[in-house]
Amino acid sequence: MSARLAQFDSLLTRRRAAHGTTAPTQPLRTLRDPWDEPVAEFSRFPSDLELLKAAHRLQGDDWIGPLADDAHAQRLNAVWRLALLRADRHGQARVSREVGPQWISAPHAARPGERPAELRRALQAAAVRQLWQSGWKLVG
Repeated sequence: MSARLAQFDSLLTRRRAAHGTTAPTQPLRTLRDPWDEPVAEFSRFPSDLELLKAAHRLQGDDWIGPLADDAHAQRLNAVWRLALLRADRHGQARVSREVGPQWISAPHAARPGERPAELRRALQAAAVRQLWQSGWKLVG
């Protein structure tokens, strides 16, 4: 459904540009899933977080961020992963059957004293690498 909306949105954008209503200042970049369906369009090069939000179709109350993964703990060092928590949408089908976080990056052993912003960027970069490896692409 969202792929069709992205296609419709790109069609409207092209039609407006052809009629001179709006002129895009930069070429559009389209995020495509492994089945080559358009998922999102960006007017500039997107950040890792923007790519992840689009690829996982995050909505307003969803949360994405680093969480400690106790299942992979190494002695006293915490192992972190990028997690996605979906907001509870009453009356709608769950996106995932599993209760709890959806892990979207590989485990990352944090060094003691590592800054949270650096950890978050490293986890987001790892999750984006996983997207590219699974067939996602950014064209345009």
